[in-house]
Amino acid sequence: MKIAVIEDGSRRTCSVFEPGWVVTYSDDSGKWAELGRFENVVHQAGGIAGIRTALLNLVKKLGDCKVIAAGEISGVAFSIFEGAGFEIFTAEAVASDILDSVKNEMEETSKQIPNAKSADIQFYLKRGMNSGDYFLDLQELLAENPQVTTKSILLPYLKEGEFARLDVVCGHVPPWFDRQLESLGLQYETVNVLPDRKTVRIVHSVNN
Repeated sequence: MKIAVIEDGSRRTCSVFEPGWVVTYSDDSGKWAELGRFENVVHQAGGIAGIRTALLNLVKKLGDCKVIAAGEISGVAFSIFEGAGFEIFTAEAVASDILDSVKNEMEETSKQIPNAKSADIQFYLKRGMNSGDYFLDLQELLAENPQVTTKSILLPYLKEGEFARLDVVCGHVPPWFDRQLESLGLQYETVNVLPDRKTVRIVHSVNN
């Protein structure tokens, strides 16, 4: 397992927006070893566009490492890491002390998900009036299955593409929609907005 940790100069976890280092660890040898490190320059970026670029470069540098731990990962950083498929952990601790707890939590989660039959998306899909139209209350699904993410539950279904239109009720549009739907030949639009609740309609792209 590989875990990237955002560290400060004293090797404690810190915010992704603070000066420090991004250090990658692996336990492939049976114990945690440092694979590499590079300076975290996100805090040097100016403006939202600059911060996004710096975060995307950070993601690119981490390569196949998809687990990250830090003192804080919020806002645009959380959206970018989640959209890139990362498992995200936050805790204030000595960096080396957090590695085992992150690994243990991931292993426990992987054991729970296969047994959570209610997390099957088919259980929550409702048919619409027209053939191929479906409705999914994503807020309800996530509330009843806190161990899953929007991406883990929804992306496999979207890849199958066995629908004409899918209306998804959610608190906010999952940030990975912008990156992944287009690659699947899908597009979306927000068709209804209420306080803390909106409906997003997903359809196949016209030119697909």
